[in-house]
Amino acid sequence: TMGLFVSRLYEMFESFNTGPPSRILMLGLDAAGKTTILYKVKLNENLQTIPTIGFNVEQVSPCRGVSFTVWDVGGQEKIRRLWQHYYQNADGLIFVIDSNDQERIEEAR
Repeated sequence: TMGLFVSRLYEMFESFNTGPPSRILMLGLDAAGKTTILYKVKLNENLQTIPTIGFNVEQVSPCRGVSFTVWDVGGQEKIRRLWQHYYQNADGLIFVIDSNDQERIEEAR
């Protein structure tokens, strides 16, 4: 569930050393939940979101001493071919898959 996922993220973040903010790229198919996860981690709230056209960039500090710049990039098919341009200088990647959408699991591969 989303709550368990976010709890695991917090546990992972707490194990990181302090330092300059890392640049994290968040990708996945459209409607996978990327923006929902981003704002759950940033604001600890479940927000109603709209499809991302382009990208959202947020500074996220999930726990004291840990900071990330998260690039949440839209997942519509015509935007996916642009993903390669975001890889440069990324320190990490989160690929979001909606496991409830069984029809699109293969597409996400």
